[in-house]
Amino acid sequence: MYDSASSDRFQVQSIHVEGNVLLSQAEIERAAAVRGANVFWIDRAEAAERVRRLPLVQQAEVTPTLPDGVEVKVVERQPAAFWMSGEQSYLVDREGVILKPVDAAAQQARVCAGQPCDPRIAALPTVVQQDGPPLNPGERVDARALESAARLSSALPSVGVLPLAFEWSPATGLEVPTREGWRVRFDTSGDVDQQVRTLLTIREHLASTRTSATVIDVRFADRPYYR
Repeated sequence: MYDSASSDRFQVQSIHVEGNVLLSQAEIERAAAVRGANVFWIDRAEAAERVRRLPLVQQAEVTPTLPDGVEVKVVERQPAAFWMSGEQSYLVDREGVILKPVDAAAQQARVCAGQPCDPRIAALPTVVQQDGPPLNPGERVDARALESAARLSSALPSVGVLPLAFEWSPATGLEVPTREGWRVRFDTSGDVDQQVRTLLTIREHLASTRTSATVIDVRFADRPYYR
């Protein structure tokens, strides 16, 4: 037992990581902090907890393997959208957790920072928080705004309305500039499908009366308006 617990033969020399896409192996190794430790002395729960503290990690499992290895299996949080606050863009998941900052000018091409990349990321919607503060990985943004943006990115084109962007603020909710030239304000806590139907009714009214508008507000079911 003494020989096993103290021998160099059982010091961790190799670490095998599975499940990482957005995180590099080096980032996970640093978090696990087991290289050079004796495999018999590794606290698997503590090492896994250190890895789980990474904002991108949802689940982690650490398993020592004889004679000098460790296997780390991770389940990463799945990117759901880009969130732009101020001049910086971030990758976020469905719960609104900030996963990592991204170069805003090249977010569609280099979101994975050189790592193997899920091609679905390129189609993720972008929500812009005007004049927003700098954010850090692990912090949270409005998850309802993300959910609504994802729903509207498919719902609006299906009824002939092309959204040009998704802009969010605490005061006005989710505001969507469109190809038609008007902007639509949505309530992210309400029924988005019903609000889309209300938008179509107002659009038909504008067309039939040959009226122009700059803003259409469908946040209030009983009193939508345009101006």
